[in-house]
Amino acid sequence: MALIVQKYGGTSVGSLERIRHVAKHIISQKKNGDQIVVVVSAMGKTTDELLKMALELSPKPPQREVDMLLSVGERITMSLLSIALNSDGVPTVSLTGSQSGILTDERHGNARIESILGDRIREGIRRDKVVIVAGFQGMSPRSKEITTLGRGGSDLTAIALSHSLKADRCEIYKDVDGICTADPRIARKAKVLPYLDWDSLCHLTWHGSGVIHCRASNLAKKESIPLEIRSSFNLDAPGTQIGPKKNMESARAHGIAHKDHLDQLRISQLKSTHLPKLLDWLWSEGSTPLYCQTQGDDIFLVVESKVRSAFEGFMQNLGGTLTTVAEDLSAITIVGEGFWQEPQILAKILDGLNCDIVLMDSKDSTVSLFLEQKDLEPTLSHIHNQLFS
Repeated sequence: MALIVQKYGGTSVGSLERIRHVAKHIISQKKNGDQIVVVVSAMGKTTDELLKMALELSPKPPQREVDMLLSVGERITMSLLSIALNSDGVPTVSLTGSQSGILTDERHGNARIESILGDRIREGIRRDKVVIVAGFQGMSPRSKEITTLGRGGSDLTAIALSHSLKADRCEIYKDVDGICTADPRIARKAKVLPYLDWDSLCHLTWHGSGVIHCRASNLAKKESIPLEIRSSFNLDAPGTQIGPKKNMESARAHGIAHKDHLDQLRISQLKSTHLPKLLDWLWSEGSTPLYCQTQGDDIFLVVESKVRSAFEGFMQNLGGTLTTVAEDLSAITIVGEGFWQEPQILAKILDGLNCDIVLMDSKDSTVSLFLEQKDLEPTLSHIHNQLFS
């Protein structure tokens, strides 16, 4: 008998028909004798729709109230899935993040999980129930307030529960067949990776792959949690298995990630002691720099365009000056291992490029190219053909 944590994303539970489909899959695994804990996202675009309503009432709604509002989406899903399973004779219990004992810090909108009590989850497992947990949310034990974990936080909930419950594995169900060598909407010949190591998963998610939340992938790596990334729409597809490295000294590319809507910024007249504050502020906004380098007294960053305006105000408070060096950039990051051992890999990446590279950042496991946004799709497709065809 295995203990399995399953997570179903918004499109996987986007309608009553999809919820029934998920319920049937859970029942089939339950019949195998497995214990199942399910984490669910909000249905379809529910989170976006709720946020839109809040912004129509106020351009700057209180973040506490936004968390209260957005946490409703996952609660709807967990209740409906529980009802569907019960109608088929499967005993269940649905629990919110706070009822599950998911304890976080006090940061609304982007909270960090500090610990998980999980008493009611374990009680449900002991009673042979399917336990359904609302993802994306928790509670601060200090403020007694509901908090949310940021976009994609249901992935993080599933990984954290897998660690806390000592699950045998965690299955993340999406609307894609697994993790691909690149975004198949851009690279037409992209293939599903049957296996990927934790390090490479972290690099891909950090640099823009949206298949799984980057904080979730970091936690999976830290706690060595076996993962399966699978499609809830194609249950026969094997998906992508995530685990330890299999080849100690291999040199190869595993996949390509990309990010759009980036700006290169220069920060001047900032005391070096303020740099940690700067990075912490970016994290609190749900953003992290893809590139950070000092030149003399200046700091050069590449950040998401959406934070630039607020970032400028924050910098003024710290006494620094912010200058935009380049805007409307995209980043293409090739992820793998042993790039410095095999210079032919870098040569393949750069060979035949028909665009200007604004910045390049090369490491043993990643090569990032920053270029104008208009050049993203043809360049990514070309590099993918060079490395994977």
